[in-house]
Amino acid sequence: MASAQIKTDGTHELVIEEEAGIIQRNIQQNSPSTNEKRKQYEDNLVESPRKCIHNSDGNRCLIKENKQSSLSVPFWKTLNRQQSSFQFQSNQIGYFSLLNRKDDKECFEDKRYLRVYKYSLQTLNVNFDLKVGESDFNSEGQSKNIDAMLWWTSRHKQDIFRDDKFTFDFLSWRGVLRLIMFSIFEKHSDWLLAVIKFKNAFFLCEYVTDMQVKDEQNMTPEHRSFCYYGHKFEEYVTKKPLDNTSTEPITPSTQFAGVFQGNIGSYRLLYGAEMDCIVEQSLSMTENIELKISAGKSLNDLPFQHNRKFAKWWLQCFLVGIKTMVIGLRDNNGIVNSLEPLSIADIERATHTWNRYSFFNFFLLFAQFLKENVTDEYSMNHKDVVLFRFIPSSQTISMTKSSDSKYHFLPDWFYNQFI
Repeated sequence: MASAQIKTDGTHELVIEEEAGIIQRNIQQNSPSTNEKRKQYEDNLVESPRKCIHNSDGNRCLIKENKQSSLSVPFWKTLNRQQSSFQFQSNQIGYFSLLNRKDDKECFEDKRYLRVYKYSLQTLNVNFDLKVGESDFNSEGQSKNIDAMLWWTSRHKQDIFRDDKFTFDFLSWRGVLRLIMFSIFEKHSDWLLAVIKFKNAFFLCEYVTDMQVKDEQNMTPEHRSFCYYGHKFEEYVTKKPLDNTSTEPITPSTQFAGVFQGNIGSYRLLYGAEMDCIVEQSLSMTENIELKISAGKSLNDLPFQHNRKFAKWWLQCFLVGIKTMVIGLRDNNGIVNSLEPLSIADIERATHTWNRYSFFNFFLLFAQFLKENVTDEYSMNHKDVVLFRFIPSSQTISMTKSSDSKYHFLPDWFYNQFI
């Protein structure tokens, strides 16, 4: 496979990301020492202003404190420390096709919407006009609802539910994990998560905020074009697998999702992620890859070392084990002139302004904060929901309890299967 080398010095120009938008392995069982590992991690989390005091001699010591209603987001360099026992593992344990994340009747446990990359993984000169069909495009945006993930979970009850409790600690979409981790760098966009504790697990669902609605309404025509570019690029470079004889068309609303099991520290995660396409390495082996569009003539034009937007690219891939991206390099007229493969390891090596340990250490802080504040089990008589809101202006995550029915995202059909 050809691999482009990233230039490690360059300009600070703005690069706007346009996204092109998850077969199966055995579920790994957790070792008997899970509780001991969790205690070790919680006792040894990176020290933050919330967890330590400064002594007069300049040293710091950890303190035990009562639960708080807000979490301060630390400066990223204070989190930039590798735990000696840190490890991250993810495994794809399932997949499904879907038309609508909030309608379980439009989910199918098959590969009908899987896409295959048309070309070899090497640098290619092309001429793709991303503006074609833009006037007819109507994007409704991707739902943040987790019903599709709950549908898959209910179909695999025998694998993920034992002794009257789930075998994972957190369930969400991959986007929620990335949202939490990237909070250490987020300066503009807020976010809102509703969290429910049910059968010893935490279910996380993102909700649209007023700020996000306003940003959508104020989006410029240029930025709306960028949203379309990703869909058109995927149409140019992907196709159906040879064994897919379905006549059902692939549209921007169709998705192929992977289901992943991962561990961050001692926390066990179950999450879904939309997958752009696969590369067929042989008749029996495939590899997931990610598609992106960016302005530039070559990868050397992209400021990987300074622009933290590329940290989002890295997180999106790393969380689901993707090692290779294909970047469509376009000009200002929306014409893609070349395709270049990019290793996510090269992105990480080139950066000067972020580190993987900052992301995962902050997730550990947030996970502890969540556990301290979401203690009541969800039931039909007590529909307890806790809201976590990230406020970029103050760099804090606030916590409030809510009885508003719009946050009761756990449907009755799912609840009844596990009581």
